Parts: sequence; structure tokens; C-alpha cells
Amino acid sequence: PMLRVGMTNPPFILEHLDAIAKALCHPCVFSYLHVPVQSGSDAVLERMNREYTREEFERVCDVLLSKVPGLELATDIICGFPGETDKDFEATMDLVRKYQFSHTHISQFYSRPGTPAARMKQVPSSTVKARSRQLT
Repeated sequence: PMLRVGMTNPPFILEHLDAIAKALCHPCVFSYLHVPVQSGSDAVLERMNREYTREEFERVCDVLLSKVPGLELATDIICGFPGETDKDFEATMDLVRKYQFSHTHISQFYSRPGTPAARMKQVPSSTVKARSRQLT
């Protein structure tokens, strides 16, 4: 029997990267991990109230990719979070190009009523769709 580790967020594993890499190298564990980044821009991550920075996400990727041969690294990206600028989006594109994730789950931001993001300046839907296509 094989074990597949599911999803985790950067703040939960930063202090345990060596142990996680060791576990992912075990012959009964698939070399796969899903670590959502959501955006390559620290400004967007802050508006999303994420508890990590791009640098911390990159540290997770760099350590695990260097210590786990053949690691399949998956991530999630949200296109068009309120206030996302062209520069923010380009930072996300740079991150995707840098790591060439084995799986990238792309979603377009959808405003839910009553949330803080619903009160923020929205990115035009045509821009969100274009960015989503560009990431694909």
C-alpha cells in the first residue's frame, strides 16, 4: 500500500521541511505534495490575509524539490483577487514559470457577499478571464 500526503499550507510546514522531505522519500509514500500559493505577490497575499510570504513559499518549494527526487509539486492560484495589479499578476506568472508545477489549479476570484474582499475594488472580469487564460 502507498500513502499520498494531501495538501498543506506554508506556515504549517516551514519548521518541518526536513522531516517532510524525509517522509516523502519513503518508498511507501508518493512523491507528491499540494501547497497552495494563491498569488506570487506579497501585496495580494497580505490582502488575502494569508499567513505567509512569497519568500516563505519559495523556501518550501526549494527545500522540498532539492531533497525529494521526482517530487510532483501542485499549487493553487486565484486570478483577479481585488486590487491585483498587472505587476502583482506578473509576479504570479514569474513564480509559475520558475517552478513549473506539475499541477496548477487556477480559479478566478469570485466575490462572496459579506466578506472583506467583497468591499474591495474588484478587478474587471475581462481582465480576470484574460489572466486565467494566460496562466493556463
